[in-house]
Amino acid sequence: MYRKLILFFLVLPFFSCQTKKDSLFDLNQNWTFEYENKQYAATVPGCIHTDLMNAGIIPDPFYRCNEDSVQWVADRIWVYRTVFDGKQINKFKHAAIYFSGLDTYAEVYLNGEPLFHTEGSHLCDNMFRPWCFPLPKTLKNKNNELVIKLLPSEKINEEKAKQLPYTLPDDRVFTRKAPYQSGWDWGPKLVTCGVYKPVKIIAWDDYYVEGVELIQRELTDEKGVIEVVVMVVADREMEVEVEVKGRKGEKENGEGILSPSNFEGVPEERGSLYLKPGPNQISQFIEIENPELWWPNGLGEQKMYDFEVTVGATTTHKRWGFRTIELVQEKDEIGESFYFKINNIPVFMKGANWIPAHSFVSEMEGRKGKERYKMLLESCKDANMNMIRVWGGGVYEHDYFYELCDELGLLVWQDFMFACALYPADTAFLKNVKKEAEFQAKRLNQHPSLALWCGNNEVKNGWEDWGWQKQYTSEQRVEIGKNLHTLFNELLPEVVKTNSDRPYHPSSPLWGWGHPECLTEGDSHYWGVWWGEEPFEVWLPKTGRFMSEYGFQSYPQMSTIESFTLPEDRNLASSVMKNHQKHPRGVQIINKAMQQYAHIPDNLEDYVRVSQEIQAYGIGKAIEAHRLKRPHCMGTLYWQLNDCWPVASWSSIDFFGNWKLLHHTVKEKFAPVIIAIEDLDNGAKNIYIVNDLLHDVKGEIMITHKDYITTAIPFHAKENSSSLIVKNYKKEVLKTELVLY
Repeated sequence: MYRKLILFFLVLPFFSCQTKKDSLFDLNQNWTFEYENKQYAATVPGCIHTDLMNAGIIPDPFYRCNEDSVQWVADRIWVYRTVFDGKQINKFKHAAIYFSGLDTYAEVYLNGEPLFHTEGSHLCDNMFRPWCFPLPKTLKNKNNELVIKLLPSEKINEEKAKQLPYTLPDDRVFTRKAPYQSGWDWGPKLVTCGVYKPVKIIAWDDYYVEGVELIQRELTDEKGVIEVVVMVVADREMEVEVEVKGRKGEKENGEGILSPSNFEGVPEERGSLYLKPGPNQISQFIEIENPELWWPNGLGEQKMYDFEVTVGATTTHKRWGFRTIELVQEKDEIGESFYFKINNIPVFMKGANWIPAHSFVSEMEGRKGKERYKMLLESCKDANMNMIRVWGGGVYEHDYFYELCDELGLLVWQDFMFACALYPADTAFLKNVKKEAEFQAKRLNQHPSLALWCGNNEVKNGWEDWGWQKQYTSEQRVEIGKNLHTLFNELLPEVVKTNSDRPYHPSSPLWGWGHPECLTEGDSHYWGVWWGEEPFEVWLPKTGRFMSEYGFQSYPQMSTIESFTLPEDRNLASSVMKNHQKHPRGVQIINKAMQQYAHIPDNLEDYVRVSQEIQAYGIGKAIEAHRLKRPHCMGTLYWQLNDCWPVASWSSIDFFGNWKLLHHTVKEKFAPVIIAIEDLDNGAKNIYIVNDLLHDVKGEIMITHKDYITTAIPFHAKENSSSLIVKNYKKEVLKTELVLY
């Protein structure tokens, strides 16, 4: 059933490049960059480091210690150029250049004159938002020169830092740029710049379609209501034809997009609408009878509906999955809960933390980027995960990432891009962040997989626990605390409330791992087992309400190590191996665990193998502990899924896509039904069945003892729960096996 079309107006903060036929002009070809007064071929989308590598000017920064030799790249101004013809563009009344992503400080010039973007400046200063530059009415028929001047962000950061009467722990915070580029304890310092997303010219005559949004307005067993919002800009009063169709979706060629012919025979709504000059917003409410639901991986299928919206000659396809999402935070006898309800069902979240999949974000554009996204996210589904946390020190990921999460049933915990630092809150900074957040909230709200917006990663934790406050006066502490509150407790939640219908969480974790509250309320990053060098046995007593970070390092496959070393480098004491182990105590902590749970091998190949065995054992114990303690704990997201370059890290999949032993263990420990064992102080064991399915299960626990005699213990485990099956089991256990009826 289709309801009446409604027309109203709204000024929008972005352009989505959905335009009339023949009005998009690709501007990604024939770019050059300048070095030492010479022009070299450049790739767009791309970045300066990959362009310099392709030109043979710098070596591969991932190889050996080459990272150190390319630091000069970040200190220079880089100039990119292309030329384009204006003959076809001049046929239209209006035109603008649309940059999907510029990293980061960029001045744009056309035919020697500065272009001014829609905010009235010729400087771009945020890599997390698009930029649009209106073009002059008449272009040259041929050889219009477009120049982008990219300024060094670190020098600008230094200048901005001098304007404060105190020093913040990290200068990178003044620029809205991917934090991990400045280096992390798993990643290199490669502060790059470039045109890292596609460039287009938008040209139009009477009107163009800025974008189409889907908003779920109602969901019951009997009906689901979607508001289809179409944004149209017109240059005069006029009428335009609008047509909206919808149907249950089918996947085509793995992309999940239907061709128009798939909509034949489906009821449709057509009509003519009156537009006024300027931005127009058209809302069409579509009611689906008896909607089939979208479920997280492991609990059901990911049913999707397709919508086709045509305005004049412009047709846009969108997909949606009906579901409800709720973050439940209620006071209880322990403290305060922290869990997700999906379709009114409490769901235990099983997953990992996602960092950028490459040190150069532009490498995730195009076919190779899609292949890497698909490999990593399908590995999550294969390992029985249902949630991925996009960590706040990276980037807001490509649309394709979220489309895959929709298709695979992977809920997304999405951090805003703030991590492990203190931030300013001057008017210009807040205005910039607000526009960034508005754009990203609207963009990602289109995905049923998006489950949560989180203000930052470890900013509250750092302010309270990392000793930063000691360097400030009481007045400065008040000011900095107020700045953090303004940003994470006022601005960002208001943006989410206005532009998204998902829950918001101010800071992850709510409490640092040194606070007793980290075990009783909110989400927890428990790093006592790594940073605190505690044994794996503390996982069970140190289980919080939602374990959003914890981890243990290992080395990648030998083939990965061979990719960045020469034979003489392949020992832990070499400068190359040290450069690809970014944690200052990494080897020391791994060795300590090896001594406790195995042995320290005397050659690198065996060391790599044992490091992976130790990591898999430790994180496997953590997952088991977290799952058996439900409903006290309702989520476990280990650190980390992936790498951005070849390195020793906490990942379960290395840079080249190799599953470490941990990922195989995760697949086993995240299975819908598992045996979980609690070791008691008296040497006995409590044996649980953890059942995440939405129905009861029956079977037997097969326990093999050290004398190789096997005992079968029958069980009946309730749905969606952890059930204690055997209490205080005193016999020694060699192994257990699960048999389901």
